Amino acid sequence: MLSSRLAVPGASKPNVTVSPVTRPSTPVYPPGRTPAPAALVDGQRYAYGTFDGPLPVVNPLEVAGRNPVRRALRNLRLKEWEAFQLGNDEWFVLGAVYDTKSLGLLQLLAVNKEAATISRWETKLPSPLIHVARGLDGTRSAGRFRDLSISIVNEISAGALTVDVDHPGSATKPSLHLHGVGRCMPGDAGHLVICHPFDTNEDDRALYSHKAMMPFQGRMTIGAEIVELDAERSFMILDDHHGDYPSPMRYDWITGIRRAPESGRVEGFNLTRNQIRDPHVFNENAIWLGSEVHRLPPVTFERRKGPWGPWRARDTTGAVDVTFTPTVRSAMHVGPKRFLAEYYAPYGWFEGTIEAEHATLVVDGFFGVGEQKMIRV
Repeated sequence: MLSSRLAVPGASKPNVTVSPVTRPSTPVYPPGRTPAPAALVDGQRYAYGTFDGPLPVVNPLEVAGRNPVRRALRNLRLKEWEAFQLGNDEWFVLGAVYDTKSLGLLQLLAVNKEAATISRWETKLPSPLIHVARGLDGTRSAGRFRDLSISIVNEISAGALTVDVDHPGSATKPSLHLHGVGRCMPGDAGHLVICHPFDTNEDDRALYSHKAMMPFQGRMTIGAEIVELDAERSFMILDDHHGDYPSPMRYDWITGIRRAPESGRVEGFNLTRNQIRDPHVFNENAIWLGSEVHRLPPVTFERRKGPWGPWRARDTTGAVDVTFTPTVRSAMHVGPKRFLAEYYAPYGWFEGTIEAEHATLVVDGFFGVGEQKMIRV
């Protein structure tokens, strides 16, 4: 079977002792989200900001003007993916259509939370065989290679994101079929859309990202096992990403999500430390409470026992203090001594408290994923 267990037996919801944080000052929160501009780039200039809804036009190559050589070089530098995390009380699933321009990746990972097992369907493929959509209205991110097919159909103005993943199975892995729809109409989902400048000497290198958390309904079949992803208890995270990253590309990231036990409300968070300039203004840190999105201060990450031990993410004042304890390991490295890519992506349980300016989220018992990434390709 493809499923595998973490080497730590009996790992489940952790009970980690977290030392208290002394708050040296009052938290300073970043500015609120503003309405989205008409386009990511206007007049060869990025529209920097943090927005509360989709950008109608996502056109990063316009920074290079109409010169075909400059546009081609700009395109080769872009790291682009459309990914999703979805699941319910028992399952957490990550899928991605990923284009580094030197290589493409199709990926679907299904984690059983309590059993601490992971099933994997993934394949690398030539970049020209994969397509990552630019814009989320009437578009599709997709790829098919070596029996694995992934499609994400974006109809965000109609309030729907449709996911289809298929693999016929093989001697080493079960068959897979996933179909479902994320519901992102106003009132269903909150949007965090960013265009942020990288911390480089160049003013025309930016990260665009669109994250949203929403209800989901569908069905996943793994071999003979059928997982019903019902509308009342299931969730989905959209992660649309286009970045003209410095080299090497680095970031730390954790995200967790659930449906609240009594109300069924989608609740979740996103915490990132990346290469963005002025993170007190420009960051992707936020909590989701239904369709509400509340921004947060910048955070740092601490991993005293490495990527498989507990992670701690916090800001300087204690408004954010979250511990992530991995129970399922996942990693991908490239090159001799991991020189080209060093990537850890464990799954596990969260605990702690996140205080936004006007809302608080206790994340005890949340499940999710973390990434520690360094890429030179």
